[in-house]
Amino acid sequence: MKTKILFSVIVASMIFIIGSCTKAGTGGNATVVCNVSNGINNDKLSNITVYIKYGQSTAPSQNTTGYDDQKQAVGTKATFTGLKQGTYYFLVIAYDSAVSKTAQMSTSGPFSLTHANRNGTSTANFAVSY
Repeated sequence: MKTKILFSVIVASMIFIIGSCTKAGTGGNATVVCNVSNGINNDKLSNITVYIKYGQSTAPSQNTTGYDDQKQAVGTKATFTGLKQGTYYFLVIAYDSAVSKTAQMSTSGPFSLTHANRNGTSTANFAVSY
């Protein structure tokens, strides 16, 4: 009888632990503010778009396909709200308006939203270049 009870407690604990794991994505309370700067010079950037891939630390593709969401920056900041703890991959595309409106600059990289920041605001800094 004790064995059955112990087994039931172990199984219930495992189900609870597995069920309480969260994956990166929407449905959380965290915010990530992406700050974008010009890594080449201090010239102004324009038409900044930030793409995000949930739960991934590598690029989903070599272009803008395969990303889960995108935001047009206001000034040099793009804000993603309602995120869960986890790893995200960002791709930033901007234009150097001092050179030409068609001079595309970009950068990309992973960002980890930690357990400690799951209910707050985190900042991800990106410096774009040619």
